Amino acid sequence: MSFINKSLYQQIIKSVPILCIDLIVIHKKKYLLIKRNENPLKNEWWVPGGRVLSGETIEETAKRKLEQEVGIKIDTGMQIHAIYEDFFDESSMGSHLYHTLSIVFKITIDNIDNIKLDSTSKRWALKNNLPTRFESKLEVLNG
Repeated sequence: MSFINKSLYQQIIKSVPILCIDLIVIHKKKYLLIKRNENPLKNEWWVPGGRVLSGETIEETAKRKLEQEVGIKIDTGMQIHAIYEDFFDESSMGSHLYHTLSIVFKITIDNIDNIKLDSTSKRWALKNNLPTRFESKLEVLNG
């Protein structure tokens, strides 16, 4: 996996859709959500997730983002659930049209005792519902 220079990445995200992974994490019939520190959706409750890196499979991304953002490490049990597409007026790189396309994985976990957030979020909570914006744009596969 490799990273590209920040100025080139800023040009890319203004020019093409960005492939991401989002994670619907369920614990005892509730959704694990994080309160975001960055745009888009700064200060909103959202599902964990993020960009796919070059050379990384979508499953590798899902596992990486789950471990990075909430400290949960898993080897199995994830399944592709849906596709989520959205358009934002800003990203973590500033104000501009930001188009994302996410492959959404769904996973049920038994233990939330060791949740550890990274710098991209400030709090976590178990909620009865997914964020309305997310749920309204979710295209569930096979069902």
